[in-house]
Amino acid sequence: MFGFLKRYEVELSAPVKGRITHNGIPVSGMEVVRELSYGGYDKGEPVIDYALTDTNGEFSFNEVKVKSNVPGNIFGQNARLKQHIFIKKDRDEIKDDGDDSYWLWRISKNWVSVPYLHQYLMQLNADLQNKELQYEVDLKLFGLISDQPIVSICYWKDELFSIYYGEDLEEIKSFDDLKESIY
Repeated sequence: MFGFLKRYEVELSAPVKGRITHNGIPVSGMEVVRELSYGGYDKGEPVIDYALTDTNGEFSFNEVKVKSNVPGNIFGQNARLKQHIFIKKDRDEIKDDGDDSYWLWRISKNWVSVPYLHQYLMQLNADLQNKELQYEVDLKLFGLISDQPIVSICYWKDELFSIYYGEDLEEIKSFDDLKESIY
């Protein structure tokens, strides 16, 4: 069979679990949005679903997979997969930067599934007081690019992560450094 006719299974998202707090107190009834888009599926139109946090502030999303022939197409191999998981801010929470969302997970990558990152999709635990960070994940060990960026208000420690904060993307060596940079 010709490669461009073969249909590939593309994982738009692994399963997702998380918990939302505000100053350490669980937030119930908060709407969490997951927006997934892939240039090789449905003309890149986003697949959007929603979850509400329960009384413990917990939420989850199921795995989403689709079929696409684009990964085998010489012109489609670079089609991007975007995974955006966020909470919309209230009007009074929007600051001068204009960002209207709390980003739990924002990544743009190629279509290849990265099982190593799945553990973090199962740990989208964030306090709404957390500052937004940019993580650079070194995925060379897995035959992928180094420095895969992820934006989130979730705080994770991992030896493959470099952590940056602020407009100038100041590198954070530890979360103790982060507290000093923020306060």
